[in-house]
Amino acid sequence: MVRRKVIYLLGFMGSGKSTVGLLLAKTLGWPLIDLDTVIEAGQGLSIKQIFENSGEPFFRQIERAALTEACKAEPAVIALGGGTFAQPANVDLVREAGGATVWLDCPPAVLRERCQGLDNRPLFRDEQSFTQLFMERVPYYRQADYRISTEGRNPQEVVEQILSLRVF
Repeated sequence: MVRRKVIYLLGFMGSGKSTVGLLLAKTLGWPLIDLDTVIEAGQGLSIKQIFENSGEPFFRQIERAALTEACKAEPAVIALGGGTFAQPANVDLVREAGGATVWLDCPPAVLRERCQGLDNRPLFRDEQSFTQLFMERVPYYRQADYRISTEGRNPQEVVEQILSLRVF
């Protein structure tokens, strides 16, 4: 079976999905679909504002709609939101659509450091909730086809490792 030319980047907030996604897409000459950016453009609000105004259930609905559209693209690098792949229905959707899923893995302490001072992360309130959310999502991330550590590595190194997977 020939795999679709789609790479889904998943991982927790701060793992490098948007940064690595941009570099990977440029290197491959493919479009980047950054799901959070698509949602913000469609709603005319930041992710944080959507959460504050309408709540997480509404956000997950529009995220699902954006993912459904994104899954139709090929070729594409699709940077998922931190919680996108932690929704079982979205895991099923991505699997059915086809392509390669790559988990950008990084220890929670490093992720917290990277996210410190950012006020645009609606689910990053304190260290305890951050760690708890991370632990809840890891079992979903582990379902990815590939796992790549981003700890102590620059985005270009991560892109090179993804390209070395020869997923197509």
